[in-house]
Amino acid sequence: MIITYPIDIPYSKGNQQRVMPDAMFNNSEILSGPYPMGKNRFWHGGVHVHPSDRTTPIRAIADGEVVAYRYDDADSTDAYFDKNPYSRSFVLLKHETELGQTTLGSSKLTFYSLYMHLRAWGEVKGKTGAQAVNFLRKTVAEHTQLDGNGQPMLGKHKHAAVVKSHAESVAPTADGTCRCDNGYQRVRRGDILGYCGTIPDNMTTPSRGIHFEIFFDDLTFLDNAAKTVWGRCILTSELRVLEELQIKETITVDPAKPLSVSKEESGDGYKKVTVGKHSYWVSDDQITRMDIDGPALKNKKQTTKHSQYHANAEELHCYRNNPSKNHKTLAKGTSIVPWVDPWLKAGEFREETVDGKSWVQVYMPETNSLYWAEKSTLHYTSDADWPDFYKLEEHGLFSKDGFIDDDGIRKLYDDYEKDRADKNLSALDTDQAKLRHLITCHPTEWSKQDIAKRFARVTQEEFGAAKLTTEQFTKLTTHIERLSFWEQVPGLPTATILWHAHPIRFIEHLAKCMWLSKNELELIYPEKSGSDEEISHGTPTEVREKYRVDLNKCCYRYGINSRLRQAHVFGQGAVESRSLNAMLEGDSGTQYENSHVLGNCQPGDGPRFKGRGFKQLTGRYNYAEYWCFKGWLKKGKDFDIGWERDSTKRYPPVENPERLIGNSFNSIDAGCWYVTVFRHSSVAAMDLDDIHGVTLAINGGENGLKERTKFTNRMKKVLL
Repeated sequence: MIITYPIDIPYSKGNQQRVMPDAMFNNSEILSGPYPMGKNRFWHGGVHVHPSDRTTPIRAIADGEVVAYRYDDADSTDAYFDKNPYSRSFVLLKHETELGQTTLGSSKLTFYSLYMHLRAWGEVKGKTGAQAVNFLRKTVAEHTQLDGNGQPMLGKHKHAAVVKSHAESVAPTADGTCRCDNGYQRVRRGDILGYCGTIPDNMTTPSRGIHFEIFFDDLTFLDNAAKTVWGRCILTSELRVLEELQIKETITVDPAKPLSVSKEESGDGYKKVTVGKHSYWVSDDQITRMDIDGPALKNKKQTTKHSQYHANAEELHCYRNNPSKNHKTLAKGTSIVPWVDPWLKAGEFREETVDGKSWVQVYMPETNSLYWAEKSTLHYTSDADWPDFYKLEEHGLFSKDGFIDDDGIRKLYDDYEKDRADKNLSALDTDQAKLRHLITCHPTEWSKQDIAKRFARVTQEEFGAAKLTTEQFTKLTTHIERLSFWEQVPGLPTATILWHAHPIRFIEHLAKCMWLSKNELELIYPEKSGSDEEISHGTPTEVREKYRVDLNKCCYRYGINSRLRQAHVFGQGAVESRSLNAMLEGDSGTQYENSHVLGNCQPGDGPRFKGRGFKQLTGRYNYAEYWCFKGWLKKGKDFDIGWERDSTKRYPPVENPERLIGNSFNSIDAGCWYVTVFRHSSVAAMDLDDIHGVTLAINGGENGLKERTKFTNRMKKVLL
């Protein structure tokens, strides 16, 4: 999900989030009351945003559809706010996206974003170029170009000039009517919806800002039934891991004969024993130490005590490497990526059975480390589980009115106000965190249905000094009706049962989800080839969809967990695979024949191991490394270690190179593995936004650097 704030804040390089909060944001809630409670205990489903620069445009937070908008040509006054101008122009967008796919199904999310109190059209219609309001677009059909007299314009060959089908921005209709027209093109993230309007937050002096709100009618995404993973995956208990998965071997020995034990390399519960030409590591409990008399080293006529080691049985259970140096413990709270089902399918991760236990791999993006863990001991939670968010829904007689009766929220609000007044910053942070993680169910404030009934309690004694007189209450109901629009927009959720999230906190959390939807990947690899400025090879929809899920999974699998890293990976991959169109190198591969750098040591290796996959993996050496990583070959068993430097040693028998592109997952996986695990210096270059450094790490030179730079920069425009 590509999502950002409603105001444009530059991307913070190297940060998990794509944007950082505006300096004025915390002041916003002081003016309007914190989410979810406003003045007079009214439910407040959003926050008032007052940017530091009040002239900054208000932008769409994500791609979506225009559900409705209302633009007044000029703001009118509001009797409830002492006849001050009060902006009621708004834009309402609907967003639908995926949060991931697993073997259990897809996790999908539909939500609405509301931008209320936009500045009147008469004050912004003069803005042009990059400052113009541009969220409405209509498709203009292909047509003949006409001159000023309405006659067809002719080209140089005397043929009528044709204007190709394209989209044009159109101005909103500023008649104060709620517009729900069809036929608009999708709104793009960052499109300008308008500018901060007038909000008399303090009841007397108007201020510039907007009411920003996010709501939904379906919260199933919070349950994460599909068991997706994204953002940070955190161990919920400590985890013992192994650096390599060792197979226990059994060797036969004679207990009566002493064993050859290396004292220098023994310890930590194991001893290094040499039997024949091989060395093994044997646990101390399988060996007995015996002290015997023998000649002294310096004087053979004298005797001294010598130690001998004997096996306790005819069979020893042992390992080729020291098990005590093979394990470590990851602390609770460690960030990992678990390579397990259901988010990965069988065959997309390795699951090995050793000593009757099932073992899987876990990846640590921060250190680029890969370990083995016993599957039954692996316990974690991810941001896809929406930790710390909790639902609240009132029940009872007043559950459908406009007021908060929940004692917990009211106490939390009172504590918030007290801690803010006392400048108790530590307690204030705790209060804010609790309020901002609430997802509340209450009626929308934008409905005119039963206004007098919903808000009648504000005229009762329980409101004390905040109690409204009959005259004030009449002004209030008129004010609410003036702002309402719900009943005029078909297809909206039920007005009385609506879920709200703190919009800023919601964006900050959802921004951690790197999963790209069909529409979002199309922005990265467009269907039509582009100009030199909008460089693109043109990727058909069926090609994008063939690889989209695997691109998403492999990016998360290998810690490509920021939009900046994604921009570099997708930019480099565009050059290597021609934007997913070519998973097999077009050249014959003869140019790689006899390349010692690539490990091509046999006749025909050049064509045999030419470029394949998203990264165009090339050469017997690179293929062999990936084959070993996947468990298809084993070093020291299927071929000799050091074969690439010694022609007398057995080389890796990679029998079927086509296996790399035998399915869409391997095609993408090999590329992501190469640029992270195998060439991990490229990740550091990505975080520095160093296109030249990434190219050197991946390609080994500057081949195609100009094109890689253009592609990567275009990806950054889309993703950042």
